[in-house]
Amino acid sequence: MTIAVKLMNVWKTYNTGGEVVNALRGVSLEVKKGEFLAIQGPSGSGKS
Repeated sequence: MTIAVKLMNVWKTYNTGGEVVNALRGVSLEVKKGEFLAIQGPSGSGKS
């Protein structure tokens, strides 16, 4: 099946008042055409 979205080794770090927060560390995934992906988390947790 055709890959629609592919992420490889993604990192996201936030600096919050002098503290470093690793939101993502080495995340990889593939979403194929026709598949669904849902991202869950509380309001304000950085899903978007």
